Amino acid sequence: MKFERPEPLDTDVLICFTCGHELGTLGSVKAKMLAAFERMKKQAQQPRKH
Repeated sequence: MKFERPEPLDTDVLICFTCGHELGTLGSVKAKMLAAFERMKKQAQQPRKH
């Protein structure tokens, strides 16, 4: 991604490079990514049923 400044702030708005859709602030996107990562880690730890 390309940002306006070398160190983007959590309040900077992210926009899709391809379609121009506004994705939210950097802080909100970070929080969503962290939550998704935590869900993936929990799923990986659960025993799989065959």
